[in-house]
Parts: sequence; C-alpha cells; structure tokens
Amino acid sequence: MTEMSRRTALAGLALFAGGVAHAQTNSPDAMMRASYEVSRFNAARFKARLSITAQSGTPRVRELAGVSKILEGGKATARMMRIAGPADMRGVATLTVDRNQATDDLWIYLPSLRRVRRLVASNRRDAWMGSDFSYGDILGHEVADWHHRILRRESVHDVACTVVVSTPIREALASETGYSRRLTWLRDTDMLAMRADFFDLADAFLKSMEASEVRQPAEGVGKYQPMRIVMRSAKSESLLAFSEFHVDVAVADSEVAAESLKQ
Repeated sequence: MTEMSRRTALAGLALFAGGVAHAQTNSPDAMMRASYEVSRFNAARFKARLSITAQSGTPRVRELAGVSKILEGGKATARMMRIAGPADMRGVATLTVDRNQATDDLWIYLPSLRRVRRLVASNRRDAWMGSDFSYGDILGHEVADWHHRILRRESVHDVACTVVVSTPIREALASETGYSRRLTWLRDTDMLAMRADFFDLADAFLKSMEASEVRQPAEGVGKYQPMRIVMRSAKSESLLAFSEFHVDVAVADSEVAAESLKQ
C-alpha cells in the first residue's frame, strides 16, 4: 500500500485514487485506504460550478477552475481552486496541501486585501468557499487518525455498499474537524464513497454528502470521479458539479505553490 493511501477522501472531493477491494474480504482500515486511492490521480485540471442554496433563498453560484498534483514523491497532494465568477468574487483562491503523517497546509487568497493568508489546523472545520463543505472535507481525513468499524450493509440508489463508522482517535482531532464521527457508504466494487454522514461534537447529525454521475476519466486506470457531489445540512445545500475533469495532464509544481494564488 502506498503512502498516499493513508488518507481517506470523500468521493473525489479531496478532488482527485485504485485497486478494487471487496467489502467482505478487507479490514475497515484497508477499505478506507482503498476509498482514498480510487478517486485520486497524479494530476488533474477541472472546471466546476459550486451552487449554495439556503432553505428559502436564491442559489449563490461560484464558477471554479483548478488543478491538483501529487508532490513529494507521492507523500503529498496539492489542490488549487480559484473562483472565475461572479465578478465580485473573481480571483478568490484556496490552496490545500494534504501530507501523509505530517502537517497539512491551508492557504487562501483574497484579492480585495491583496493578501495570501495561511490558515491553521483549527480552520479545517471552517466553511470552504462559503459552502457546506469544510476545508477538512476538501483535504480528506488521515485513515490512521480515526478508528474504523464496519457497521452494516446498505444500498445507495440500488448500489451495494458497506457502511463504515469512523471516530477520531484523539479529542483534538474532533475539535479541529468539528466531527465526533463519520459514516461512509463504500461501493462494494471499488470502495468509492457514495455517501457520507457527519455528526457534530454533541454527536447530533450535522450534514450528509452524496456522490453521483460517476465517470472513469482515464480508461483502464481503475479510478473514478463523481461529477456531482452534494452536501446537505438542515439549513442549506451545496452542489459541486464538474463540467470538465481531465487527468494525467501536465501540471507544473509552480501552479500548486502558494505564490501562484495571486495570479
């Protein structure tokens, strides 16, 4: 198992991992590592629309463009995402660098302040781009930082899945992420996360993610990308819909460096 597989991602939300793993023959830790691998690529370029809708409001839309790349010999993955529209938010950008068994990096650029700001671990629970997704959801979760247990078998839209419950191994992690536990529905054929439920620090239901329109961006690699990822809470809903997703493309290291955020 590679170093990259130590982190688990949300159905390609940590945007960009394969081997097929069957639920009945693997430990929950191995299943979560496989889930990370099945939607992660060496490099990717994409365009997406982020729509944020409150219960009784008009959707707020952000047009996004971004890139991702595996760095440091496979021990880190960097993702840069920039708002292309609307005009009043154009140029706002985030950079996340998830490192296996090391400190992650979070950066944000606000054109109005002409400043790149480095975020701290406690910011992982903050809303990403003002949506129901958190920075921690975008980064993904280190498999070794959570206890994993198989809970039950259940289908998601007629797709056979195994439900895994994950709880943090240390209290500080719960505080950083804002989650007391997570439930993940892993597709039996390849461990792709089709759904995930999140519970707050009081162990009350907080929000739920569902992935759909799953595609195989590069034929034969055994990896998949959901083109629609929705996160629903009691008060709002955020939809991340990809219009383009290209893998194994050329992405320079400079494109995923903090200095690139100001461009």
